[in-house]
Amino acid sequence: MLEAVRDSDAPHPHDLRLLRLGENALFASPAQGLVYRVARSDTVRDKVEKELATARWLLAQRFPGLPPRDELSQPLPADGRLVTFWEYVPPADPPPALVDLAALLRDLHALPAPDFPLPTLDPFPVMRDRLRTAGAAVTAGSDAAVSEKDLAFLSAACDANEAAFRDLVATDPDVGLVHGDAHRGNLLRDRDRVLLIDYEAVALGPRSWDLLPTATAVDRFGLAASEYDEFCALYGADVTRRHEYRLLRTVRELGMTTWLMQNVPHSAAAAEEFAVRMASLREGDHVARWHAL
Repeated sequence: MLEAVRDSDAPHPHDLRLLRLGENALFASPAQGLVYRVARSDTVRDKVEKELATARWLLAQRFPGLPPRDELSQPLPADGRLVTFWEYVPPADPPPALVDLAALLRDLHALPAPDFPLPTLDPFPVMRDRLRTAGAAVTAGSDAAVSEKDLAFLSAACDANEAAFRDLVATDPDVGLVHGDAHRGNLLRDRDRVLLIDYEAVALGPRSWDLLPTATAVDRFGLAASEYDEFCALYGADVTRRHEYRLLRTVRELGMTTWLMQNVPHSAAAAEEFAVRMASLREGDHVARWHAL
């Protein structure tokens, strides 16, 4: 894939290092001041174009987002994938805090509707795509694939919650622009300000969705209750007090688990953590400790 980039009109990277591997692969080239964001497939052009449009619109709104490097032609097809180019922001101290996330979400949710179409929040197609891909690996007899039992459980859990979730999205009175994956890992400190990055999941949906990662972190990742209270006070709401919180949380946790599932064939740590999450989901244990990878 990188050879395809080098053969194009894009800059020729010589110092690329992997920043993150998830739905996309992110490579940094500090010497060029660039981040290369590589989508898994060139079939997701609409989603990639939405990411770029969102970034440009946020900057036009004077919202602290990450600039795309539009002096380069993008998205760039490369070896069956799509590559986009973004401003590289070097690591800086202090790291962004939860209060930074609360302030950014409060301001994001107060913005007007964008002047370009956005999808309705719906995490289920992505989850089902992940399950199909994992199922194909099982069919192919991959030794590192997740089990059929796990796939059946996750598929049934999607079936049990999908209709209720879509009804909620359709009827919730507080629907608007949402980031879709709002956690501290999607913040960057750029000198004296903090940026909200990663626009892959941006959509129109219940604003409560963006509060879930922080709310669930108290039970799942050991976030101090006092930090959560500070987050809620600054944002101005506590999603755990909403009657639909359990449904929203269930769907969010299914998304987190199917996301991790993709890395099981490649990482012993991911396989171990996937087993922890599956056990807690099966047992309905809402306070079992999970671990960020």
